[in-house]
Amino acid sequence: MKESELNSKKIDLIWNGYTITDERKEKVAFTRPYLDNRQVIITLADSKINSKADLKGAKVGAQNQSSAVDAINKEADLVKSFKDGKIYTFETNNDALMDLEAKRIDAVVADEILVRYYINKKGADKYKILKDDFGSETYGVGVRKEDTDLLEKLNKTFDEMKKDGTAKAISEKWFGEDIFK
Repeated sequence: MKESELNSKKIDLIWNGYTITDERKEKVAFTRPYLDNRQVIITLADSKINSKADLKGAKVGAQNQSSAVDAINKEADLVKSFKDGKIYTFETNNDALMDLEAKRIDAVVADEILVRYYINKKGADKYKILKDDFGSETYGVGVRKEDTDLLEKLNKTFDEMKKDGTAKAISEKWFGEDIFK
């Protein structure tokens, strides 16, 4: 959907947590990577789930059509062990996390960056992020392949922001540390 909106010129950039994949590289041009991310497992702090193995029989949620769903599905045998043998999908990560808070699901798999921000706002003592994860990924900004000037300007701006400390300041403000790649 994002790529079709880009190529139909409804939008000019895809930026929001856009994971660089080989499949997407066929459709769009990417900036240099600007952020590393993991697909983490989050539970409530008092949950007995402490590892991927503990997800057996659990209701596991993720955002529909997200890289989290793709990452989880790479472990088909594990998915079969989830309650009802499936991932419970939600329109947004926020919806999934609200169902976790309401104890309608047992765990959520989502972007670490988003989860850490969410936890920071809601109270770190309510949640735990497991050491196990569903893999790492890298974010970039997607542009139409023919928009080479825009791509060059974005890459130049990222370089300047890193060099002059702007990227670090933004990262520290929102995430408490410099996460800019």
